[in-house]
Amino acid sequence: MELDHYIESGIIESYALGLATASEIEELQHMRKLYPELNTEIRMVERRMEMVALTEGVQPPSKLKDRIFQRINWDEEKDTKEKDKSNYTFINIQSRNQDYITVHKWWKLFFIMVFIVSKVCLFAAIYYYLKYQQSQEKSAQSSSQTEYRIPTK
Repeated sequence: MELDHYIESGIIESYALGLATASEIEELQHMRKLYPELNTEIRMVERRMEMVALTEGVQPPSKLKDRIFQRINWDEEKDTKEKDKSNYTFINIQSRNQDYITVHKWWKLFFIMVFIVSKVCLFAAIYYYLKYQQSQEKSAQSSSQTEYRIPTK
C-alpha cells in the first residue's frame, strides 16, 4: 500500500524530469533499495515521457534550419573579413550623423578669453562705481562744511 501511494505521489515523475529536490532524491534512493519494483516503475515513467515527447512534440519551422545555417555562415564570412583587414585601422574623422554641431578648438579659447575679460570689466566697473560714490560723498561733505562756516568779525 505504501508503494502505491509513493508511486502516485509524483516524485518519480519529478525525478525523471530532474526537478526533484535533494531530500526527494535521497528518499527515492532509499525506497529503491527497499522495493526493487520501483526501478521498473522509474524505467516505465522514463519510457512514457520519451514516447510523449516523440509523438506530441512540435516540429520547428522548416526554414529555421536554413536561417541557422545562414547565420553561422555569415559569422564565418565576417570573421574572415576581419582577419583580412587586421592590419588596417579605421578612424572616423567626421560623423555621418549630423545631430550635433562641431566647433573648432580656437573658438573654445576665444570664448574663455571673452568670459575672463568680461569678468575683469565687471570688477572694474563695480570698483570705479564705488570710488565714484565715495568721491561724491566727500565732495558733498566738503561743500556742506564750507556752507556752515560763518566768518566772524
